[in-house]
Amino acid sequence: MKPSIKINNPEELGQYILKERKHLNLTQKEISEFTDVGRKFVLELEKGKATAQIGKIFEVLKGLGLELYLVKRGDS
Repeated sequence: MKPSIKINNPEELGQYILKERKHLNLTQKEISEFTDVGRKFVLELEKGKATAQIGKIFEVLKGLGLELYLVKRGDS
């Protein structure tokens, strides 16, 4: 089974995305260019903006090689 992490809020998601982007040695500009989202969006997402567009979040996750799984509470 692949390792997983529990994300509880937009701030934690942003921190995880930032960590993964840095692990891949990518700049905000680079990730924005190959995911077709603006650099400002990447910046706000990494800061935990609660109103970030879900479709763009999925583009960034895909660009970083990440997948999103949902687990029913109590089943983990």
